[in-house]
Amino acid sequence: MTNLMRCLTKPLFSKILLVLLSVFYLQAMADEKPQAEETPETGVVELPPFTPPLLTPAIALPADEQVRIASVFGTQNLKVYALPFEDKYPTGPFERLSANEYLFITKCGDIHFTKLENDELKLSRPAAQLRRYFPGHDDSTEESDPRNVVYCKDLSGVKDSLLVKNTLFVAYTTWDAQYNGVRLAVSEFELDAFNSEIIFKREIYLSRPAIKEPLLGHQVGGKLALGENDRTLFLSIGDFSKPDRVQDQKTSIGKVIKIDLQRLNAEVYATGFRSPSGGLLYDRESKELWLSEHGPRGGDEINLVREDKNYGWPIVSYGTIYERDGMHNYYGNKFNSHEGYEKPVMTFVPSVGIGPIAKYAHTGKNDYWDGDYFVAGMAANTLYRIKKEGTRLVYAEPVLTGYRIRDIKIDHDGNFYLKTDSNQLLVSE
Repeated sequence: MTNLMRCLTKPLFSKILLVLLSVFYLQAMADEKPQAEETPETGVVELPPFTPPLLTPAIALPADEQVRIASVFGTQNLKVYALPFEDKYPTGPFERLSANEYLFITKCGDIHFTKLENDELKLSRPAAQLRRYFPGHDDSTEESDPRNVVYCKDLSGVKDSLLVKNTLFVAYTTWDAQYNGVRLAVSEFELDAFNSEIIFKREIYLSRPAIKEPLLGHQVGGKLALGENDRTLFLSIGDFSKPDRVQDQKTSIGKVIKIDLQRLNAEVYATGFRSPSGGLLYDRESKELWLSEHGPRGGDEINLVREDKNYGWPIVSYGTIYERDGMHNYYGNKFNSHEGYEKPVMTFVPSVGIGPIAKYAHTGKNDYWDGDYFVAGMAANTLYRIKKEGTRLVYAEPVLTGYRIRDIKIDHDGNFYLKTDSNQLLVSE
């Protein structure tokens, strides 16, 4: 009896007990669903809607509980920092400028330079915007007119950034007034870290065609990755919820684009993508381009993107269809199939809301993680370690839960920097 009481007072045992009690409670409630009733008008038997009970999480972590990436093959402690600004839709990217300085870009193009001081993230200067100068209007007294370049309606906005030395590439949706529609743009900015400024240099890419409203702004893609050298940039473009345009080679919809930064020449690298909005990674060690892509209802994918290959959307998918989409001959009615097209290396069913992908370098700290990938499941609020062997992704191990991770960076020393949709930055300790 004494030993039993000692077990009951141990924190781990108490947490396990809470989980078991919650499971029994849910099962009991499930057994109490309303009984079917016959409607007098039609005689049809109907079940009243059953609403499951709302439960708080069975395990509530204390405020001082250590946050850590916890794998079977090693752990890494994380420190959680609150961002020093409020972002209503915290889906924008961030860049690490130095050991204690970070740049955050909001969905609508606001720029926040921050610095880590006294164990707290602080703003280095008031927020500015991603702007460029246009010629002044005929009725204006100004020769130049500064404007925010980002079109920010609904889910449109800034999709990704990529810092290369003092050059910042930003992918964002922009409004084309001439053609009365939305395009995905990539522009080059100069980073002046000393003065905490971002200066527009040139626009290097515009998707085609301009997409007319109504447009929710999701399934745009817009992820960036530097290629085999610093002169090559890859860009993912989604279907803009216009799947019938993906297989049309006269559009850039549903394509991965390869951009020559010297000549500003762009070409289609691969096609057949729905919503490549998770992450894009070029692995210079293996010379492979990897893409995490939102599938339809089920069917989130990690793809090894090869030149001139077709990945099948909207003709095939391992997922099925959302009711809001209707049939529209999606996938040629081929559900749970990828025959005839390039297949994903890994698929998540049900969908995890796949997010960014990053590589853990050969650091000498953890041989078990070296060369593996880390991928966020945003809907699942989970970070996964993806075991990589050659071109195979062997398994997905959940290593951190409770955080909707929007952006991942892992430095050459194996330190993690994770931005969440709760206005947080998680940094390795």
